Amino acid sequence: MADNKRNSVAGKVATPKTTGSGAPATQSALPETHEAIAKAIGARVKLTTAAPESHTYDGTLYTADPTTNVVVLNTRVAATNPSTDLASQPSDYRIIPIPRIQSFQIVSLASGERVRESESGIASAKPSIAAVDIRRLEKRCEDRVRALKEQEKNRGKGVSKEGQAIFDAFKRINTQVRWHDQQMIVSEAVIITPPYRVEDCKGSKDKQEALIRIKKVLEGERRKIKEKEEKERRTGTPTGPRKGG
Repeated sequence: MADNKRNSVAGKVATPKTTGSGAPATQSALPETHEAIAKAIGARVKLTTAAPESHTYDGTLYTADPTTNVVVLNTRVAATNPSTDLASQPSDYRIIPIPRIQSFQIVSLASGERVRESESGIASAKPSIAAVDIRRLEKRCEDRVRALKEQEKNRGKGVSKEGQAIFDAFKRINTQVRWHDQQMIVSEAVIITPPYRVEDCKGSKDKQEALIRIKKVLEGERRKIKEKEEKERRTGTPTGPRKGG
């Protein structure tokens, strides 16, 4: 039964409909043509294009795309192993618009008729489609939500651009810092109030060592921010986020 089917298909010619003047088929005739061609994907075919530039091509039909209305033909010699996947064969691809096809002939069918009707679908897709790891997707989603919440928490409300830059600088050097309204709480020991200068740092008597250290860090970061702004003014181009501390 299957042999009879193969014999009846092989050698058939699918010729696009033409107008009375012999011109290539119009758009209305293409769906029928495309359906006939698509059934031959993987087969060895011979097709001829219409005048004025008429050419005959012989090769393996790689694909037929209904969206762009073209076929892709691999004109290199077919692989010696008939079970070799089309994508792994030596290739010399030629893209041909379907409306330009004057005649189309199947020379030989693909081995095993390529994909049988009972084998179509996701289970037989090439390359195979792996199972979706739901737990991994959920974790990625949770991580992303956590990162967005952290970004929002680190964004000061109603603070100056310089104040946010100083806060971000503390973060980059892994110094614990958080917002309390418009005040920065650094290392849970020092409070920096606007406009976030060294003299705006406050700490209790038992936190003086931390206060001195944080003042030095703040002084260095303010100097770097100022140098960056001066460089931007000179060049007229933003330098972008500064890496490192």
